[in-house]
Amino acid sequence: MLRRLVTVVAIAALLAGCDDTPDGGGTPSLAPTTASETTGEPSPEPTTQETTQTEVDKPSISIANAPIGGDVEEDGVEQCAEVNWLGKSPIPDGTTISLGPAELSRSGVFEFYQGACPGDVRACTDVKWHSGDFKPCYVGVRQVAHSTESVSLVIPVEATCETEADCQNLAKGFGDSQIDFDPIPLETPTTEPPTEPTETPSDG
Repeated sequence: MLRRLVTVVAIAALLAGCDDTPDGGGTPSLAPTTASETTGEPSPEPTTQETTQTEVDKPSISIANAPIGGDVEEDGVEQCAEVNWLGKSPIPDGTTISLGPAELSRSGVFEFYQGACPGDVRACTDVKWHSGDFKPCYVGVRQVAHSTESVSLVIPVEATCETEADCQNLAKGFGDSQIDFDPIPLETPTTEPPTEPTETPSDG
């Protein structure tokens, strides 16, 4: 009776081992599956930065003596010039004209003096002219020496355009600066200062 009970226990243990192993001829037990819950929240944003598009350089042109013009107001040795663009008018869309530092075609006759212009006008310093937004600027000078020849105002510019054709047409058909400062005769001493009278010894 005891031998039969041991045999039954051994057979039960063998059958239990066959159920857990696929090689035992039984059906392998399946691993429990975990159901994923849907929360309805959006997936997190990617942490990597988006690639920015490469900026395309616009065509540009430099003009050493820009086509400018305007009236010159004179007040003795002081003069103030209104500076306007004489190129293609209006300035093409998408074009920016940046003014450089003003220069004079001849030195020694005039010097820059912004005080010759009214205080409420815009000086030609760091000025940018855009299409549809054009305002003249002003340059003042003061005569410091006698001369009979005019002195031209020269302003270099750098233009950035929407197209290459716009840049090439900016100064086409126009000359250089048309702003001249005309010197006036300066008074100079024509007689020498009187000399000290000399004493002559008296007779006796």
